[in-house]
Parts: sequence; C-alpha cells; structure tokens
Amino acid sequence: MQKGGYSPAQVDAALERLEDAFAARERESAARLMGEEAWMEQAQASAQIILARLGRDRGHRFTRTSVFSVGYRRADVDRFAHRLQRYFSEGRPLSVDEVRTAVFRAERGGYREAQVDALLDSVIDVMLAVR
Repeated sequence: MQKGGYSPAQVDAALERLEDAFAARERESAARLMGEEAWMEQAQASAQIILARLGRDRGHRFTRTSVFSVGYRRADVDRFAHRLQRYFSEGRPLSVDEVRTAVFRAERGGYREAQVDALLDSVIDVMLAVR
C-alpha cells in the first residue's frame, strides 16, 4: 500500500528510530534519578523474569488458546524463545530489529498472542536499556 500513501517500510523504520530515541532518553533520565547501577539492576531483574518464562518446557511457555481459537504456532514461538534464551544467558547475537520483526504462524490451540507480544515488548525494553 504505497500509491498516494506512505511506504510501510519507511513508517516502520521511523517508528523504530523514535522508540530508540525515547528509550535512550528514558535511560538517561532514570540513570540521573536513580543512578546507573540501580537502572542496570532493574534491567537485570527484568531479564531474570524473562528468562524464567523462556526456561519453561517447550509447548508450555505461554497459555494456550482453546482448540476453537487461533494463536501463535507453538513451535515457531518456542524456536524463537530458544534464540532469546541464548541471547540472555550466553550473549549470543540478536538484534532489537530481529525481535521487533519476529513473525509467527497461526494455529488452533496456539499460544495466546497477547502474552507472547508482551514478553517480546519486555525483551525489547531490556535490550534498549542495556545498549
């Protein structure tokens, strides 16, 4: 959808730059108010909560929808969750953009989208906080 409108790729890129700028400003402000060490401790605590969720067994990391509802395909989410685990626990490379653009196929009885999306938002917050 671009004819007479905006390019989705350009809009997404602009929104990502804004998110990065706001995260940097938030970090600077919080570091000034609470101190850099406290800010990093808060980010580390968030990372531990994320890791606890990611450490659950495959197929059981998030609440599932009913068999009559569609959610994210568990295998896709679990595969990406493994990458996130390795990022947090082993320092494996993973970019904020990879998390932002993660896409999961749909399936009946899949993971609840809201839970998965909330976790991904938290991951992005932590990644931006420790940049």
